[in-house]
Amino acid sequence: MDVSFRSAGDDEPRRNNDRGSDVKSAYKYIAWLIALEVLVQAAAIAYASFAEGKWVDNGHTLTKHALDNGSFSGAGGYALHSVNGMMVMVLLGIVLLVVAFLSKIPAAPRAAGILLVLIIVQVVLGLVSHAVPILGAVHGILALLVFGYAAMIGVRAMLTEKRTAAPAT
Repeated sequence: MDVSFRSAGDDEPRRNNDRGSDVKSAYKYIAWLIALEVLVQAAAIAYASFAEGKWVDNGHTLTKHALDNGSFSGAGGYALHSVNGMMVMVLLGIVLLVVAFLSKIPAAPRAAGILLVLIIVQVVLGLVSHAVPILGAVHGILALLVFGYAAMIGVRAMLTEKRTAAPAT
């Protein structure tokens, strides 16, 4: 099976099996994108948390009204963390699972499925943590697991590409 990669500006016509290589590359990049999204999540919640500390240090009281009316600058961090976590991360997890089946990489659907379950559990923990704050600690720890597992999928996909790349002729 030929899964050789084309360089930019390569004028050779695409072979029919290059589509499989493209799907494998998409699988790799989506996995890395999920890992990057965890970093975005961490940055957003850190920004919101530190802005909240500054807000309170300046003599303000953080209320729902302050969050909703835009007077508290850290509200954007909370909003980004919420939307990114509940929508973007879940959507990327679903797309990764679909691409995993199409990639024909051994064990890719299983790995993508596990990652999607981790992401869904992460969302549930984030929602439930408002009622049971101690679960917020588990939410933070699970974020590290999601990052590591997504990065592992990306690395394994890179290694699979290297192993299956046809030698140059």
